[in-house]
Amino acid sequence: MKNEIYSEIILDLYKNPPNKGELGNPEIYADGGNPSCGDQVKFYLIIKNNTIQDIKFQGHGCAISIAAESLLTDMVKGKTINQTKKITSNDLFKELGNIIQTRIKCALLGYSVLQKAIEEYEKAGNKKIEIKNIVI
Repeated sequence: MKNEIYSEIILDLYKNPPNKGELGNPEIYADGGNPSCGDQVKFYLIIKNNTIQDIKFQGHGCAISIAAESLLTDMVKGKTINQTKKITSNDLFKELGNIIQTRIKCALLGYSVLQKAIEEYEKAGNKKIEIKNIVI
């Protein structure tokens, strides 16, 4: 099973992704994509007292991309901005399971867009931001 492209975890998250949807009036809106494969993601974050109170995502792409984005939203919901910044790509891979080398960029799309969005939110003085067309 380790050598299969899509593990059961990935397929379950792809078919039934938690936190998929939109949030109205988010503190952070960010979208981005991977031009080499066409995967796209949008994140909506509600932040109160420096904590991610709620997060939703929308996107289209392969099962690995959607599963990783869904898993990432679960990993950061309820975390502070600082805790979120400390989440590494390795933390994500531990949760997802083995990803073959050629699909790593798929798994990192959401992670890269979210980390860039958090970075820009802090640069803006923790004020509402909208970031579009982040390319990985």
